[in-house]
Order: sequence, then C-alpha cells, then structure tokens
Amino acid sequence: MPNFGLEEIMRTGASAFQGDISGAENPAPETADEFAQHVIETICHASVTPAIGRRTFERCMRALSVGSTVRVGFRHPAKAEAIDRVWRERERLFDEYTASPDKLRFLATLPWIGPVTKHSLARRLGIHAAHGERAVA
Repeated sequence: MPNFGLEEIMRTGASAFQGDISGAENPAPETADEFAQHVIETICHASVTPAIGRRTFERCMRALSVGSTVRVGFRHPAKAEAIDRVWRERERLFDEYTASPDKLRFLATLPWIGPVTKHSLARRLGIHAAHGERAVA
C-alpha cells in the first residue's frame, strides 16, 4: 500500500492541510501521492466551509487507504468520481504536471478543478506566490 501520510493526517486532524495557506510558502509536491492529496483536498474544500472540507478530506483519505472508493463516505457523486479518478491516475497526472510548461493551465484540465479552484490548488502546490501573480514553472 502506498504511503501517503494518512497516519500523520489522522494523528494531527489534517492540520497539515488546514488554515489559510494563501500567503504561506508551500513546497512543490515530490511524489504522485502528495500531488493527488493536494488535488483531493482542493476538491473536498470546493464550495463548502473549511470544517466540512477537512472532514470530507479525512473521510476520503481513509477510504482510499483501504482501497475503497470515496463514494462510501462522500455524498456528492461527481466530486467522488473526480477524486477516485485522481487517485487512480495519480502517477500519470503527476508526471504530466511536472512536465507541463504551463502548470496553471494543466491544473484546469484536472477533474473538478475549474477556473477558481485551479488558483487554490496552485497555491497548495506552491506555484502561486501571491494572488494575481502568474504561476511559475
């Protein structure tokens, strides 16, 4: 089973993924699992309160850790399918992301990542230094 830090997430209550990260320095993901976690977290937080997003993210990561679909703990079928797809295809998606010359444009091609959420995801991935700045490769 891949090690994607689920134990740490569960131990700290997902604190590694909480809070306002808009001004924080975020290192670029080094593995496909880290990349997928950031994408999944962004999807979980889309259009919900931070508390609901955190709980949903934790449920999703628990389901994935046992090889299940996230639909067992997530009521939104389209988001669940997007998360399952990201997790299934994480190696390919991470390879394409790292090879992409325009990372922000690539993020917009991911399932359930739209014109607004791509900026949130970009900050999580460390490619946005501040609001309104152009993403760096």
